[in-house]
Amino acid sequence: MDIFQYQGQEEDHYTHILMCILDYRNQLILPQFMKGLLPQESNDFQYSSLAIHTRTKFCPQPQKKYEFVIGIAPYESGLTSSKLEDNSGSIPDAWICGENFNLLFEFKIRGVLDEGQISAHKRLIEKEDVQVIRLTWDNVMDSLAEIETDDDVLNYLIQNFLRLKNKFRSKRRSSGMPKEIISHINKYDELYFIITGSKAHKPYKVEKVFNNRTQLIKDDLSGITLARKYIAQYVYQNKDSLPFEYIGDATVINDFCVAPGRAEKKNMWNQWRLGSFLRRSN
Repeated sequence: MDIFQYQGQEEDHYTHILMCILDYRNQLILPQFMKGLLPQESNDFQYSSLAIHTRTKFCPQPQKKYEFVIGIAPYESGLTSSKLEDNSGSIPDAWICGENFNLLFEFKIRGVLDEGQISAHKRLIEKEDVQVIRLTWDNVMDSLAEIETDDDVLNYLIQNFLRLKNKFRSKRRSSGMPKEIISHINKYDELYFIITGSKAHKPYKVEKVFNNRTQLIKDDLSGITLARKYIAQYVYQNKDSLPFEYIGDATVINDFCVAPGRAEKKNMWNQWRLGSFLRRSN
């Protein structure tokens, strides 16, 4: 793909540049990017035979074990469409394919996803009950920011693409809650999670603690944001068996951040709401 090829529309322009970055040097950073973007779904992805295709209506590769429609927009919620509206001619922005997966991508740089368009894209995958994963540009930028590479050209391209974040940043989040820490209170007597790691000490690990019992639940995360996303997903999936009050997106999660080599007194307690980091799929 030619990163300098004129695309005609702003939305196509930015998504084409992103795909070119991911395609560079035989998709060098694509596995890292996918693990950051889809920490749960990508666990069993096989990253051989990688290929990226843009503006192609039908999947250019045979059916695979893992197939998803992935919608990315400033807001996660989507616009409903009229039953009379025909979206059958809609063309996906990109396909990313691997040995055992095909991913259809639809990008929006303004507003929200068009649910009629998403429904039309689902019909392009020959599988019943195709799962749709709705993400925001914050998810994309976070995943890019966590990538580690010694390639100077890639680092330059990534850093310049990250500068576009304000162009895709929503004025508010779809949950109505800021994606930020709400307090720093010691909660050792409640369920909490220890996040251990730093930029100099990777990977990050997550431990669950309750009643002085500590259990390691993840040890291969590349950053603190991904650690909190993992915790949010873990809490949501195990909400019926965990010892805490679940109140949907407003559920408060406690974590204790430990940076190896840092003075112990600088390790910090944090509270944040589940909806700030939880990504649901359907």
